[in-house]
Amino acid sequence: MKNVRRFLPTILLATATLVAVPCLAAPAPAKPAPGPASGASQSFSGMSDSKNSIEYKSPEGNFQVTYPTGCARLHTRTNVRPGDGTELAVQVVYVTCDRAGATNEGCAVFSQRGAARGLKGQAAADKVLSAVTEQMKGYGVNPVRQTALRRDFGKRGVVEGIDIQAQRADGAGDFWIRGLLSGEDIYMVVAWKAAGGLWNGVEYQRFFDSFRPWAE
Repeated sequence: MKNVRRFLPTILLATATLVAVPCLAAPAPAKPAPGPASGASQSFSGMSDSKNSIEYKSPEGNFQVTYPTGCARLHTRTNVRPGDGTELAVQVVYVTCDRAGATNEGCAVFSQRGAARGLKGQAAADKVLSAVTEQMKGYGVNPVRQTALRRDFGKRGVVEGIDIQAQRADGAGDFWIRGLLSGEDIYMVVAWKAAGGLWNGVEYQRFFDSFRPWAE
């Protein structure tokens, strides 16, 4: 995937007719029955809300990221979508944070391992764009600005995708999503803040920039 511009044309058209929803809150993810967690990911369910940022690693989701303060209670779920007999199942991992003391504010990483298996070039890019469009539709937002992304991690490979900042049709609330392709895996790094001011928030900028498609 040498031309990141293939990520740009579709999103504005695909989301042009989205209808605003009452609040900028996290929608419920698609619900195949939750699979059992392996226990390898870090668990913060018994901790009080953190006053420090959290360097989180998910072996199941094959990613690592620094969550903002107030995110000690991370909600983790691992699902396995059945294969169609011709390809392996797709493992889907959600790690969501609703920030302590805030209303309709938080962030999440959605990992879809194997979602782009067998796809190349534009077909793989379209798969990422489709996943991003579905997320934006769930939040009821329209894009304000978008940028194609490409990061070369050397031996780890090249990650490409799209970065979109969005709002509801009435201009209320901020939403931010990065849809990324790493090999055959698709990742969506997402944040929302009903009160606004999301895009300039230092902690959220660090959250997005710290994402890596591996766990070690």
